[in-house]
Amino acid sequence: MKNKKILFVLHDAAMMGAPMVILHFLRWLNVHDKADITILLKCGGPLEAEFEKIAPVYIWRPGMLPSSIYLRGLSAFRKVVGRKGIAVPFPPKLKSSGFDLVYLNTADTMELGPLLKGFYQCRLLAHIHELSYSLNAYFSHAFSLENQNVVDGYIAASDSVRLNIQKSYGIPSERINVINEFIPVAEITRPDLAPLHLKKELGLTASFIVGAAGQAGWRKGTDLFIRLAAVVNKLLPDNDIVFMWVGHQSTEVHAQIAYEIERLQLAEKICFTGQKNVPQNYFQLFDLFALMSREDPFPLVSLEAAALSKPILCFRDTGGIPEIIDDTTGGVFAYDDVTAMAECVITFYKDRPKVQAIGRNAAKLVQQYDVDILAPKLLAVINAY
Repeated sequence: MKNKKILFVLHDAAMMGAPMVILHFLRWLNVHDKADITILLKCGGPLEAEFEKIAPVYIWRPGMLPSSIYLRGLSAFRKVVGRKGIAVPFPPKLKSSGFDLVYLNTADTMELGPLLKGFYQCRLLAHIHELSYSLNAYFSHAFSLENQNVVDGYIAASDSVRLNIQKSYGIPSERINVINEFIPVAEITRPDLAPLHLKKELGLTASFIVGAAGQAGWRKGTDLFIRLAAVVNKLLPDNDIVFMWVGHQSTEVHAQIAYEIERLQLAEKICFTGQKNVPQNYFQLFDLFALMSREDPFPLVSLEAAALSKPILCFRDTGGIPEIIDDTTGGVFAYDDVTAMAECVITFYKDRPKVQAIGRNAAKLVQQYDVDILAPKLLAVINAY
């Protein structure tokens, strides 16, 4: 990739899977290859400072309002009287730059494809991390013909993603490369807080913890996680199990969770930690990891839990993780079959040596999804464009 100039376009810099994968890749690239990188974010976020350590970062999106309160007010007034509002123009310095490749990360950035193609007259790669529900619910215009016509190739985060964009949008298979999401395994396996400290922080005394993670909500199956706890406690009332979810909750979702936990009388059995800057510190407390997602392309949290030797439980046909998990590394259950998963949790609870053996297998499996293994494959795809 010598001297290749690439513009990476991200929807934001949140501590979420899609931005994290690109951050892992760019850190690796910074050490192993030479490229002239620039980053364009549609929105900022907590990872922004980490991206700035690697390359120049711009923040811009169509219709972005100026930071000035006066200009925002003037823009609102202009709209009221039927005139065009005031928006921040595309960064002039970035517009005058030249690039050999534009890398659109997530379907959310596809809307910028025609604009950037017009500016730079270069090849465009789109890295798709979403499946059908997310695309239909949030990015229904991402694969418009106008956007598709300017994209030269696609990267799919899992085989499920590949199949979906082929079936839903008619993208030819020869234009899609599947590169699974990846993590820096060695870094993940070095938590920097002791388990006893964390248990004390959370007030946990249980001998067995079933973990889950992600931004709480319907797609991530937070309601199914609560149901899992309820079924386990119904099947095995006398247990020493706690169900622990690590991740952000919106105000609405928090209220839903609190309501459900109270009605099911599970307050002593479920712990929601909220968002944590270093989630793997908390993942080390888990005995099992339950991926409750109804849809998830290839969630990093599952890879991180596996790296920490946690068996992975998940539902079939929900994304990329069921493509790689079997009974030697965890368990895969029919979609929404919470009872079957609960029975598996109880089996593991009663057989701790099995938990350890399956966890070791999961840790071996995740070595295939290390940044040092998959980043070179992603680089090879980039170089092909």
